[in-house]
Amino acid sequence: MVIVTEKNVLTKPLRSLLRKATGKCDTSRATAKEAEALPACEEVERGTWSSQWDFGFSCVAYAVGLGNVWRFPYLCFKNGGGAFLIPYFFSMLICGVPIFFLEVSVGQYLGVGGMSVVGQLAPIFKGVGYSAIMMVFLENVYYIIVITWTLFYLFQTFMDLPSLPWSDCSKGNGTWATLACWSPESGIPYPLSVPALHNISEADSETAVEQFWSNEVLHASGGIEEVGEVQLDLLLCLIVAWALVYAFIWKGLHNSGKVGTSFLEINNSNMTCEMFAQYENDKSYLPNIS
Repeated sequence: MVIVTEKNVLTKPLRSLLRKATGKCDTSRATAKEAEALPACEEVERGTWSSQWDFGFSCVAYAVGLGNVWRFPYLCFKNGGGAFLIPYFFSMLICGVPIFFLEVSVGQYLGVGGMSVVGQLAPIFKGVGYSAIMMVFLENVYYIIVITWTLFYLFQTFMDLPSLPWSDCSKGNGTWATLACWSPESGIPYPLSVPALHNISEADSETAVEQFWSNEVLHASGGIEEVGEVQLDLLLCLIVAWALVYAFIWKGLHNSGKVGTSFLEINNSNMTCEMFAQYENDKSYLPNIS
């Protein structure tokens, strides 16, 4: 797309973006006037992986996320325990692994990004690549919020050591805990709890974890008609999250393997320590999935 101004100056916003994204020079469809106005076109050298291990750990970091660590064990336990693993591994071998291998193979063979790979395979479907980039953009915009919540909880864990701020309702008196807050882990039977004294049924009560999430993290309003105010603590965590993302990729995605390796090791270590700590505190913590 070229825009001709009154001073006969050509601007090329879309063409320049496409050249930078694909790393290739394409002036075949440009007119003589457009080609003359375009700057000298140089092929952009794409980054390469330093080793096969670097590429492998990048794939692992791409596939393993918060959903694998947090949501998968919950879904596995909720949908039959060990029986859930049978259709899961079947679907993974039949669908997941072949599609993942196809995606990696095509990307390695063509050596281009996701925006232009479909257009090279079938030029008529070039718009699919642009749509995929838009979907990734929208996904990143909402997924960065999940990372923001993670950072918020991470910072909150250091506020009330050695316990956690959401471990008991008494820690939120006057702030996020309401009269409906009751922690079964506190050892206080419900008839003697604060909600029962205020004629609140057990079904209408909420745990400390739920109230901390709704009242302290989200500051949830009464409805969509109540917009509420900007939460400064979450805003700061959001800025930190975007800064971390930029710091990881500013030298190129080919360096993300080292970052992914480090965070994968840290994540696995933290999960292992937490599992053993919880198991020592409560032997019934680990679910029986047999």
